Amino acid sequence: MAVPALAALATAIPSLGAYWALKKTGGLPTMTKVDGRYLNSEEKEKYEKGLVETHKNMSQVDRLYEAFKNAETGKLKGDDAFIRTKANLTEGGSSAYGPTQMTGTLVRDMLDRGVIPDHLKDYANRFLDQSDLFLKYGNEKGLKGYDPKYDYGGSGHLTSPEDQENYKDLSKVLIAHHWNNAQETASNYNERKPLSFAAAAAGTDPINTIIRDWRFGPDSKKGRAHDSRYWRRFKENFYKK
Repeated sequence: MAVPALAALATAIPSLGAYWALKKTGGLPTMTKVDGRYLNSEEKEKYEKGLVETHKNMSQVDRLYEAFKNAETGKLKGDDAFIRTKANLTEGGSSAYGPTQMTGTLVRDMLDRGVIPDHLKDYANRFLDQSDLFLKYGNEKGLKGYDPKYDYGGSGHLTSPEDQENYKDLSKVLIAHHWNNAQETASNYNERKPLSFAAAAAGTDPINTIIRDWRFGPDSKKGRAHDSRYWRRFKENFYKK
């Protein structure tokens, strides 16, 4: 059974239970009861502030997800967006797949770091299995066992409605992780702490930082000048009214 996208962010964004309380009531409760008791005015103020902040964080991740979809797969919708990259000349091959073009390298790294929650680990491992098939059969039509769905521009096999929902959940977890890092990088920049070349190049804007990290990787020296169209597609969606 597919896990709702918001639930998938439980390990990436704090106070998720508070968010569900806000979602369920449709607003902030007039009398707040937590763990079987009503909060006093000071506790209630802190609790409600946490609800609003969590809601803002959740909304931001949703916006980032949609913006990355626009930058990566553009106008493709539904099943059509679940496609392996067509960039078949990438050095070493590319396993980028789906609406936000997640790669096996990224998912494996996030698994190793403990970023991916338990309920998404099965999907993450199946995603890695598919990534291995992409790298094996990409540009290899003469190879025994070749299947076009694993070649560049192919659909892969993680195409069921449940798989697609899990993809969205996992993507949002990873985007939330990158967003937290981008905000921290911006804070370090402002506090004049030592930065890597890549972090310094991204500057103080966490939006530019997360775009750079998702497009090229957090340790890359590349930036907007290397793919200005990507930045434009992202920001067209992210800042739309």
